[in-house]
Amino acid sequence: MHKQWSLKIVYLNYAIFWVIWLIAQGYLTLFQRQMTAGMTNDLINVAVKVLIWVPLGLFWLNKTQGQLWLSKKKLYNRHFPVQFWWTLAIFIVYLGFSTWFRHHSFYITAMPFTKEGGNFFSVTLAAGLIEEFVFRGFFCNYLLAKFDMTSAIIIQALLFQAIHFPIYFAEGLSLMGWGVNVATVLPLGLIFGWIFYQSKNLWPSTILHCIWDTSVFLFI
Repeated sequence: MHKQWSLKIVYLNYAIFWVIWLIAQGYLTLFQRQMTAGMTNDLINVAVKVLIWVPLGLFWLNKTQGQLWLSKKKLYNRHFPVQFWWTLAIFIVYLGFSTWFRHHSFYITAMPFTKEGGNFFSVTLAAGLIEEFVFRGFFCNYLLAKFDMTSAIIIQALLFQAIHFPIYFAEGLSLMGWGVNVATVLPLGLIFGWIFYQSKNLWPSTILHCIWDTSVFLFI
């Protein structure tokens, strides 16, 4: 039988995770600026995220068996509630309007594999698949078993936002850049957590996450 994990232990594991990610982002950014570009840069980003996030997510899920709101065996299923379809429609309309407002016509980046140093796969696939697995699959899942729905979704969204800070530090974002990113990532964390709660399924939030990131990367 697994020893029960308290909230204190979960938050401590998150803090360790945050420091590891901060160090990884610092070294990764320094290495890529000096040594890599394009597709190589992209594949390294994906590999580093997979090697750090996925094992930790699996470890946490295994250590908290019996304490989760939704068992790990049921995380991926075929339940797509109406809330998902409405949210998907809103995303498509909003992102389409944003593209038209910014470019005044249909637009797609001419060189997606070199945009921003070459982050096509790390942005369009890896971010959605891996981040949803860790943050909705574990953190939101664990917190929903400890708190009411609103509190759990808010806490996991704050944790989700905070894990982006190492990237902001590494990229040297301006104060305006921080503000814009927080104003985007935090609401998305709330939406993804709410969709996970409504669907009891990781696929809806993962699909929404991938669609958002891909649209912003390619069209905005």
